[in-house]
Amino acid sequence: MDTGTGGQGHRETHRGAVLANPDLDDPARAAGLEQAASRPPRHRTRPGGHRQVGEKGVATHKKSARRRGAWICFQDESGFSLLPVVRATWAPRGQTPVLTHRFSWKRLSMSGALAYRPDRSEAVFVFGIKEGAYNTASLIEFLTALLDHLDGQKVTLIWDGLPAHRSAAMKEWLATQRHWLRVEPLPGYAPDLNPMETVWGNVKARELANLCPDTLDEAHTAAQTGLERVGSSYQLCFNFLDHTGLSL
Repeated sequence: MDTGTGGQGHRETHRGAVLANPDLDDPARAAGLEQAASRPPRHRTRPGGHRQVGEKGVATHKKSARRRGAWICFQDESGFSLLPVVRATWAPRGQTPVLTHRFSWKRLSMSGALAYRPDRSEAVFVFGIKEGAYNTASLIEFLTALLDHLDGQKVTLIWDGLPAHRSAAMKEWLATQRHWLRVEPLPGYAPDLNPMETVWGNVKARELANLCPDTLDEAHTAAQTGLERVGSSYQLCFNFLDHTGLSL
């Protein structure tokens, strides 16, 4: 997961309102890729949207996971670059915030998985960061690391229709993993049913908000800090799930 340094391109300036306001935030300290504390979660938050058909499909996957005694795991990918993630912020009256950055599209990608016990007794967050985009090979590496992290326990994996998720090589590999892994697709019209979407939004609204790194190493460090913060908090892990309106 080591990353290289970014380019030395010219620096661009963005002017305008730049108030970091992450949803469902928590002051927990980062503690690495460890499972969240096994304590009862807080009350559910109010979901939004009308997604009854999609919710029924996910409910079927959850029932299957309970029968198998499996973790229910939501996976997703996201990316960021040396360009700042512009967010609103406070500034003295009359002083417009200015972001000065290197105009570089060099990118890093994140892959994350939020795993829950069907009885809500435990939550685990596992992530990876790499240069470039995730493909079939790197996703297989990620899922293998997930298996190791969960000590070989059974998993029902819920993810979207990314081409790498549906490639022939991925299908071939998944066929050899049926002793522990069952994969179910998310409805294509309901990304808000995946709690990982809120994880990315939370990190980009906090650690990555208005960040103008000179190198990919700096961007990597900021993203890792945010993801470790999420992984250290049982409350955040369950809040992200409850924000989808799904129940286990």
